[in-house]
Amino acid sequence: MSAAPKPPPLDRDPELAEVVSDAMDVVSNPTDLLITLLALTLAAAVGVLVTRALKQRIGHQRPVLLTVVEYLCTPVLTLLTLGVLSLFGGSFGNPLIGLAATLLLLFLVIRFFGMAVELLFRPTLPLKIMLRAVTVVAWLALVVGVFVDRSQPLAKLYGASFKFGGINVSSQGLVAGLIGGVVIAIVALWGDKTVTKLLRRSRTLQPNYILALSRIFSVAIWIAATLAIFAASDINITALAAFGGALGIGLGLGLQKLAASYISGLIVLFEQSVRVGDNIVSNSVSGRVTRMTVRYTMIRTRDGVEAIVPNDLLTNNVIVNQSWSDRNLRLVCGVLVKGDTDLELARTLFVEAMNAQPRVLQEPAPHMYITGVNDKGIQLDGHFWISDPENGQNNVASDIYDAVLGAFRKNGVQLVAQ
Repeated sequence: MSAAPKPPPLDRDPELAEVVSDAMDVVSNPTDLLITLLALTLAAAVGVLVTRALKQRIGHQRPVLLTVVEYLCTPVLTLLTLGVLSLFGGSFGNPLIGLAATLLLLFLVIRFFGMAVELLFRPTLPLKIMLRAVTVVAWLALVVGVFVDRSQPLAKLYGASFKFGGINVSSQGLVAGLIGGVVIAIVALWGDKTVTKLLRRSRTLQPNYILALSRIFSVAIWIAATLAIFAASDINITALAAFGGALGIGLGLGLQKLAASYISGLIVLFEQSVRVGDNIVSNSVSGRVTRMTVRYTMIRTRDGVEAIVPNDLLTNNVIVNQSWSDRNLRLVCGVLVKGDTDLELARTLFVEAMNAQPRVLQEPAPHMYITGVNDKGIQLDGHFWISDPENGQNNVASDIYDAVLGAFRKNGVQLVAQ
């Protein structure tokens, strides 16, 4: 299935040459040709109609059985119908029908391999459609190969080649590349998904390492797949070296920032300087990291906005990571009270207001400090810690201020108007 079938030339296969010769004799007889076409049409109609009925009956609840029916039912039923018609003898047993049955049998073999690939590797819908199409292309290439020695136009088409930028491309190579390329792409996609799943199941690797390694393996798999497709197409890879070098220089100059973001992403993922769930400050963006890719990091700000930050900004700028060693974050709430205020009472009320909040940690415990004295009054700052900054910081400060103001009013503690 990796390349188009290449039947031997007729002059090297006397039996095949004799079968084709007898079949072509039938073509010269209008009556036999009409009967043969009717038989083939009837057989194909039976195969298509029965297959359609079976597909409607099976539905989508049994995907494996549905796949088998879609691949094999039509050619099998067509062959069986031709076999039943040939039992009647006469014109239904002519060599052209025999040759058609042989080609249908080869089509059945090709479809069987396509079905095996689809069931084993579970391709995506576009690749599934392409796989089913290339089974038909492979069969048509085989039919062309059978009749190529009897038709000058087919011979020219079968052996056509052209040169593009120093690269020789042939029609056979293109067909082989198309068929092999679809199969290789399906296997590569399956390998990519399998490696990613195995890495995610690991209990020893950190999430950042899993993401970085999965991207590295993905690139390696698709590079190998691309080289395999070129090899299946009979394209000399060394001829692509000069073109690839020039293209690489052009892309390197034009996509410097994009390349820098990808390389920086791998650095950030391996160093783990930023992780999903961390609370960071990057330039003017502050919030919680919700997603990381090789190219960018997504930060959800306190306003509920998602900011997409290219990874090269994380490696070229100072990043404040509030969750690097632990998730605890210290916050400060301050008030300015009059100079004749009972400071012991004010501090006690402030500490009680902080302790009353469920999000405020008791270890380390909240503390009050006098951070300023001037002609207007005395500045009191309450320091407290929370362990869930992703749930908001201003909201817990607002609750503390609300409790402090209520307690101050009840106990006669007056604030200074600023």
